[in-house]
Amino acid sequence: MNRWFLLAGQVAALGTTVAQDCEVCHRREAEAAKSAPMTHALQRAGESDFLKNNLDLSFRSGKFSYSIRREDNTSTYSVTDGIGSISASIEWAFGAGIVGQTYLYRRDGAWYEAAVSFYPELKGLDWTPGQAGRLRRNLEEAAGRKIDSAEARRCLGCHSTNAVWSRASDLESLTTGVQCAQCHTSAAQHAAAMTRGDAARAVVPKLATMETEELANLCGKCHPSWADIAANGPRGPLNIRFQFYRLTNSRCYDSADRRIACTACHDPHGRLVKDSSSYDSKCQQCHLVANARAKTCPVSKRDCITCHMPKFEVPELHYQFTDHRIRIARAGDKYPD
Repeated sequence: MNRWFLLAGQVAALGTTVAQDCEVCHRREAEAAKSAPMTHALQRAGESDFLKNNLDLSFRSGKFSYSIRREDNTSTYSVTDGIGSISASIEWAFGAGIVGQTYLYRRDGAWYEAAVSFYPELKGLDWTPGQAGRLRRNLEEAAGRKIDSAEARRCLGCHSTNAVWSRASDLESLTTGVQCAQCHTSAAQHAAAMTRGDAARAVVPKLATMETEELANLCGKCHPSWADIAANGPRGPLNIRFQFYRLTNSRCYDSADRRIACTACHDPHGRLVKDSSSYDSKCQQCHLVANARAKTCPVSKRDCITCHMPKFEVPELHYQFTDHRIRIARAGDKYPD
């Protein structure tokens, strides 16, 4: 029997989810993706391990006390000033939890971002990024930040796959997390063609052949680009979170050189690799003794990124971010803007 029809039968047996369909042929990537941060960029509150494993969380600032309490499969977010209180069920958990996890709830038909987030480093709650300095004159302001429909579309659109909205801007359906179809935009057509055994129509663009700038534009649909940050900020330590902006400011950055593209160092299908020495081979793609155009380091040939891409802690985020601006970093240097 034709190989395409054999695969088509397997695909059909798996159901209609594109990620499942992809797994038939792309087993390595699919298996790695199960633990990838992007796959867990959005979870329903009932699926969040942080909320499952922390049944009673609390935080206090001034006269306001915050709590997240778990009962059965529901996590309830509350804030009180000692006189009145506001409570709502958490619906969505944003973030895989490498840095933290932020929560969305609905109240009176509107979406709100909870004022506090969970930080693994603290094993507890602290202010959600951008909320520490907000004015809190009453319980409504203290509870969270109201999100309009446009922002809700952006947030859920980047943290999920195939989000479907009604004309009234109500969310009708989505697939949680960043799945295959979010980056491989023709994945559904590819899977359908495989189902039909139509090899000619099953060809999809290879992202691995994209030039650095092309790939950056693809990633930039969700990860802010150099132009976004240059025009709108943030300035100072906060922009270390925007890796592509920092990388573009490196002297060695070349928009046509795929050796400095995001995927040259990071496999988007898998876990974030934290072993600094594992990146040495990536650095050596350019910085080899045999390469007369590139300088070699006189100090060391190991753990390159620990010196040339140092870590900085962003205030209030309880996490040390790697600065992707490649440079000769010296002790006492002022954080570069």
